[in-house]
Amino acid sequence: MTSQMYNLEAIFTKFDTGRPNETILSANPFGSGHINDTFRVCTSENHFYILQRINHEIFTRPVEVMDNIFRVTQHLKQKITARGGDSTRETLTLFPTKDEGAWFVHVDGNYWRLYNFIHNTRSYEIGEDSGEFKQGQCHVREAAAAFARFQRDVADIPPPRLHETIPRFGDTSFRFEQFEEALKADVFHRAKDCSAEIEFALARRSDASKLTDMLTNGQIPERIAHYDSKINNVLFDITTGRGICVIDLDTVMPGLAIYDFGDAVRAATALAAEDERDLSRVGFSMEKFKLLTEGYLSEAKNFLSVMEIDHLAFAARMVSFTIGLRFLADHLAGDKYFKTQRENQNLDRCRTQFKTVADMEVHYDEMKAVIEEWRKK
Repeated sequence: MTSQMYNLEAIFTKFDTGRPNETILSANPFGSGHINDTFRVCTSENHFYILQRINHEIFTRPVEVMDNIFRVTQHLKQKITARGGDSTRETLTLFPTKDEGAWFVHVDGNYWRLYNFIHNTRSYEIGEDSGEFKQGQCHVREAAAAFARFQRDVADIPPPRLHETIPRFGDTSFRFEQFEEALKADVFHRAKDCSAEIEFALARRSDASKLTDMLTNGQIPERIAHYDSKINNVLFDITTGRGICVIDLDTVMPGLAIYDFGDAVRAATALAAEDERDLSRVGFSMEKFKLLTEGYLSEAKNFLSVMEIDHLAFAARMVSFTIGLRFLADHLAGDKYFKTQRENQNLDRCRTQFKTVADMEVHYDEMKAVIEEWRKK
């Protein structure tokens, strides 16, 4: 991805920044994302923006994605301003086009959006030192708190319901159906080489529909979920170390709040790389689980239901199990969805997830005790 691939100067002119004579001085690839094309733009008036092309091959409903983002960011700005916060830093600002749209569609079919660039912030990748902030602050804990605040603030977006841009995205029972279909077809005759993983999955069939059934039965409520709650999707104020802004809103849609907690646990507590072959190195960190729980429940215990809190540990297990199912199904189907750089990489990815699930099952009572401790504080 390079700026030369697109006429960024012409695309930038389609947006209304409130500075009519502003032109681009430079535009460079920015961030660590692998889906959208993202550029940091510097202008003639010494302002910075994030100009981004939406990958509509991945996000096949870009209009719905953008409608969700527009509604969410506008609602967040109202909530942040009402409590005396800085809405230019605590949520993304989506600049309109000059014809008052929220996104621009190029003649080549690409969808573009323009965000503000939030200065004096940084993001953290998983594995970076978690104890560097003043007064013992920790970015693992802060990121979890930021996601909880995000969930709290978007919970009362007025109707209509947000678009479900990727149907059944966080539904483990649906992912189990996909796995069973891939297993039945076994088009590449790979099932014989992953019998242990297949057995592991089938032994947990009854768990796959539990959260979805609870949602259907009204035991837990539908909420708005981020659905990509990795630590690097939070911007931290460099001065204070506080997690101030949740970013990467493409997958925000109706779903389960506790799925976000589980996804944060899966991503932040891993002891090894996602495709680690040496399973003796794979597992999850109880220390980081405690930090995530502390941060998340410091905000979320005031709006989550008792039933949701009771199933936070289960959700952590289920998200890792769900991702493992997706890797296994893709391996059986011939690696159609997840890109691979070597043979059996998706199977290795599945194995790390399932090993993590097994590790969580061993520590399950401890996980629930940690949650109960922070619920009471």
